[in-house]
Parts: sequence; C-alpha cells; structure tokens
Amino acid sequence: MFASQVAEALTLHGSSFALEVIVQIGYWRFWRRWTVAQIHEVLTQEHHLPISERAVLYLIGIFLVMLRCTYPLRLADHAAYFRQHGLFLAIDALKPEKGNTALYVVRELKFGLVLYEVALLTTDHRTLATRVLQPVKAEGYRIRGVVSDDEKALQVAVAQVLPGTPHQTCQFHCLRDAATPITEADRAFKKALKQAIRAPLYAAWRTLQLLAPDDSHHSVLSTYAELIRSTLTEGSQPPFALGGLRVFEDLARLEASLRRNQKKGGIRCWTHCWRWSNAADHLPSSIGNSNATRGGWSSWSGGLTRTKTLSPTPPVAVFSGRSRNC
Repeated sequence: MFASQVAEALTLHGSSFALEVIVQIGYWRFWRRWTVAQIHEVLTQEHHLPISERAVLYLIGIFLVMLRCTYPLRLADHAAYFRQHGLFLAIDALKPEKGNTALYVVRELKFGLVLYEVALLTTDHRTLATRVLQPVKAEGYRIRGVVSDDEKALQVAVAQVLPGTPHQTCQFHCLRDAATPITEADRAFKKALKQAIRAPLYAAWRTLQLLAPDDSHHSVLSTYAELIRSTLTEGSQPPFALGGLRVFEDLARLEASLRRNQKKGGIRCWTHCWRWSNAADHLPSSIGNSNATRGGWSSWSGGLTRTKTLSPTPPVAVFSGRSRNC
C-alpha cells in the first residue's frame, strides 16, 4: 500500500482532515464565535463532510496547539518593534480553587502575544519574581509598563524585579470594585422585582390553562408569559450590564406592548390574565434609568406597530429590544 506524500503534507500525522479544514474550524470557533453545533451543521449540511461533533471538538483542540506553535515565529516577526518600543505586559493568573496550581500567563499588549506561562503551586512574591518575571526580563526587551490584578505578592515582585516600571491595576477590576455599591443595589432591586412578579405570573399561567386550545389569544399570551419567565433569569455582568435594570427594561417593553393591544381591543382577557404589571408599583424608584418613571413601570413610547390580528412573533421582537422602531 502506497500513500501520497503530497496528500500527507496537507494533513497532520494521524489526522484524516486537511490543515485547511482545521484552520477553518478554528476561525469559525474563535473569530466568528460559532458553537460546536453550528460548525458541525455547516460542515455536514453545506460542505457535506462526514464528521461528528466530537471530531469537531477534537479538531478545535488541534487548532489551539497549532496556534500555540506559531507564537515563537510571531514573536520573531515583531522582535524589531519590541527592541525599538519595548513591551507593555499583562500578567494574569487562572486559579481554579485553593490548593491547586495556578497558571500564570504573561502577554504582550500591543499584539496580544503570549510571552510566557508557568503553573505554580506557591504564589509568594519570591516565587513570582523568579518563575514569572525573571524569564520575561531575560528576553532583553525594555519593559515600559505592567498591568495586573490587585495581587499583593505580584505587586511586590514587580517592584523588586522591575524597579521604577509603572504598574497599573487592571481597569476592569477597578471598575468592578468601584461599582460594588451599584451592583449590590441592583441585586436587591432584581430580587424585589422577581418577588413582585412571580406570584402574579404563576396566576396568569393558571388562567391561561383555562382558555380553549383554539382561542386566538392563547398562543400570544403564552408567548408573553414565557418571555416574562425567561427574563426573570437574566444574569448580571458588572460593572455595566446590570441584571436588575435589564429585567426592568424588558418587562417595561412587554407591558407597553400589552397595553397597546388592550387599547386596540386585541386582547379582551388582558385584565383577567395580566394583573402582574401593577405588582411592582411599590418598588423603589431610586434605582433605574432614563426609561424609569416614578411609582411604576416605564411608559416606553417606541416598539412595534401592532394590528388587531395577533401573532406570537411581535412579543419576541418587543422583548429583544434591538430596535425601538420595528
């Protein structure tokens, strides 16, 4: 049995997929942010490639190994720039839990290249100085600045190994700490909002079950109820994406849509099924944004232009909030 040397040059040893396929999968995953299921669907449905989702996941791992192998070449390509302009370093550690090793990664901020990484069990300032900073300093480039989290041992190590080098705490950590009072207030606001909404929402669900299956309003109201239920699970990503305000704004859009339907006569049973909108009137009005009104829900004036013929699609569009002039 003879194998083509040309074909083998286009694939990795032990793999039946070409390098082009592996690189394309890596691009879809890390640059386009596609999921494994999306990549698998495109490969099988559009390109008719016989491959399983497990194999796609395996090829993503191969792509990461290949990408890591290119780092020395990329560093060599930018060596002239580093000698002239120096380096700005970002140092961060991945610590899964106490008692396990911590992975310290040193990156260059201009091009995002990983300069050095090491797994450490002990993270005192002496260990960080010798195992993390000294290897980077030994590269011979001028260190112009360091960015890291607020780790005291790392601050001491940087002061010892790189005296006089500006050392700044990561802006994300600064903003997160500065936003702690707002985050706590938003968490309390979201908790009160959920407590005010859930009981009336469950009552509305029970009322919906009494409607006839062929009732034209059943599917639309059920869609509203499902959207309300799902928005109550919205999480927070402080300091900017606050879950309480996101829930409030989504519910405000839904209420405005329901009220427009009620005025146009589109939902006759609205007053019986949807008494939840007044449940949050007692919530504090000090937490909110420009859409909030004193003493109740916001009266958002935008949204969908709705006819009396109801459809389950409009509530989803209102809930998404992508456009105020749909």
